[in-house]
Amino acid sequence: MDFGLDKLDPALEKFAKLPKPYRMALVPALVVALFGLYYLLLYGGASTQLEVLESQRDKKQRKLNEARSAASNVGPFEEELSRLQDQLERALLQLPDRKELPVLLVDISTLGKNSGLEVSAFRPMRERNAGFYAEVPIQLEFSGKYHDIAKFFDRVSKLPRIVNVGNLDMSVRSAKGEETVLKVTGTATTFRFIENENG
Repeated sequence: MDFGLDKLDPALEKFAKLPKPYRMALVPALVVALFGLYYLLLYGGASTQLEVLESQRDKKQRKLNEARSAASNVGPFEEELSRLQDQLERALLQLPDRKELPVLLVDISTLGKNSGLEVSAFRPMRERNAGFYAEVPIQLEFSGKYHDIAKFFDRVSKLPRIVNVGNLDMSVRSAKGEETVLKVTGTATTFRFIENENG
């Protein structure tokens, strides 16, 4: 097998004919040139590629560590999600949706009658949109004894839904002996949850 080394013979003969100090200076220069070629052709490219691969490895290791960290925290996140879901369900119990609203209105009216009140007006008024919920005002007019009225308000406060009673105006409707019947007008406001009714 011919590697073409016979072409190097003339160059080696010229090198051998050079004076010894020149030859001693050329040997280190050749060694440096060989190492320079090695670095440029082989080591430099491989070194750069190694740096790129190491950088990619470090990035992937960081992502793996983040994923492991997130995986180790799944339990607490799931517990927090469950706790927030329970809070949402409790909040939604206090805000009926459109389907549950008529039942709530009947409940309030029934509470008034069961408390011994004479209900003369119970009219839902136009609701007011307040973002994710709507206020549903109800005009109230009823009459009864003071303790019956207090019993009605107490029962309304114990409903699972939010009902605010305000703008009350009380006046004496009749007084016979020690029995005084009061006439009450005002507004009961309940709220309902609005959830993408257009979609």
